[in-house]
Amino acid sequence: MKHIKKSFEKFKSELLSKGFYDIFKAILIFSGGLLFTYFVSLIPLVKTFLFSEIKTPLYLIIILTIFIISLFFLIFRYKSKLDNLIRDNNIDELTGLKNHKGLKISLESLIEDFKDNTSIILIDIDNFKSFNTKYGYGEADLILKKVGELLGSDKRATDETFRFFQRGDEFVVIAKETNLGQALQAAERKRKMISNNIFSIGDNKHRLTICCGVTSLKREDSIDTLTDRLSKALKEAKNTKGKNNTKSIS
Repeated sequence: MKHIKKSFEKFKSELLSKGFYDIFKAILIFSGGLLFTYFVSLIPLVKTFLFSEIKTPLYLIIILTIFIISLFFLIFRYKSKLDNLIRDNNIDELTGLKNHKGLKISLESLIEDFKDNTSIILIDIDNFKSFNTKYGYGEADLILKKVGELLGSDKRATDETFRFFQRGDEFVVIAKETNLGQALQAAERKRKMISNNIFSIGDNKHRLTICCGVTSLKREDSIDTLTDRLSKALKEAKNTKGKNNTKSIS
């Protein structure tokens, strides 16, 4: 909750400060255009042309054109900054992966526009609380960053990887166009990749293992039913002797 509040405050302050700056620029552009029109209109020949007796005076058309250009400039700048802020607000700062908010948005979209052969993999680092206690949060964060980078790079074009929670050691992979059997193979590949990797942090070298819970999206699923199955599958894997395992629930 504290992180969400902090992110919202950052979002609000950046949007307002940059927004006011852009509004100021748009006003300057509009005012500059009006002043230019005014000074040009002082030239006798131009003045006669601008104020000629036609249904809509040309100077009003020029002013309206300047106003529309300024408005479009403001809308474009605001939309661009808003899109960037929304994107940044859905990114986990440590790993560079999408965060829990980004995951929720993606799952809601998948559930609303249901398609067959969409699978989800929940990944948890084994005994990571003990690692935190032994090496401290600084080194643990660096490990999470490296794990996130590995998982983020091990994907197909139809896959997307998320960090489940900000202070957690869980990751989620959404695998589209992937049935349960294929998702199990993908989870096993990731599990072996992590267990075979040596994580170097300063003078320390670490070996890690992970457990994976796998399920496929059902038409009747909600986020709660989907994550409940994932959690049960992961719990089964972690209850296996030695952990370092993958289990699925259909």
